[in-house]
Amino acid sequence: MMAAATVNELLQQLADSLDAFAVSQQQELQAIVERHHSRVAELAQQKAQYLTTVSELDAQLREHPDNKLLQDDPELAEQVSLVKQQLVEVQQQSAVNERVVQSTLNSIEQLKQAILSNAKKDSLTYNAKGKIR
Repeated sequence: MMAAATVNELLQQLADSLDAFAVSQQQELQAIVERHHSRVAELAQQKAQYLTTVSELDAQLREHPDNKLLQDDPELAEQVSLVKQQLVEVQQQSAVNERVVQSTLNSIEQLKQAILSNAKKDSLTYNAKGKIR
């Protein structure tokens, strides 16, 4: 049977998972900008896995018998503070990525409308005097 992870180990795993999540977000943003749609989908799945891992580690830390050390031990308290800052940065990057995706979708919709509008203009007919019917 494997020994339970210490609070310090769980905290480090959480920090590592948030780092990996942040890298994945940067790759996602790059893929969005470069219009690598299949890569965006792949990275979205990867991010979902990281999010699950982060949630599980957070739950393990909350339920750990030694979780009071996260507040009582100055070194661990500092690590908790750094992890919280990582989380804020990940959330901010998520918001940026979401805005970029929304902007991209809006641009696609505008392009679609322009194409449809031009297609309708091309289907117009004219009478003998050159007037639109």
